[in-house]
Amino acid sequence: MRSSRDFEHVYAQKLKGADGVLLLFLAKNSVDVTRIGLSVSKKHGGAVERNRLKRWLREAFRMERHAFPGGLDLIAIPLAAGRASLPAFRQSLVGLVRRLSRRLNQAPPEPLS
Repeated sequence: MRSSRDFEHVYAQKLKGADGVLLLFLAKNSVDVTRIGLSVSKKHGGAVERNRLKRWLREAFRMERHAFPGGLDLIAIPLAAGRASLPAFRQSLVGLVRRLSRRLNQAPPEPLS
């Protein structure tokens, strides 16, 4: 994902989860492909460190893409650079996507009347 419109759509759904390694936002999209957007702030360091985190996140997504349902948009935000590594990002992505996609597919509760 690259356009700000895509990012705004995912943020507007307000479906998010975190596990200490990543904060992940999730929303359905109109295509059958699961896409990822990355947001790495300057609090993680200079450009070299931020780019390293983004490379690890893209690689973790590429390696685990087969485990994700189709038609999702994800925004991944690393939380703690000290815990960041490719294996940690892979494990975090799989767990968070599984948990959030279950919440996405649950029917809304019936209103009490």
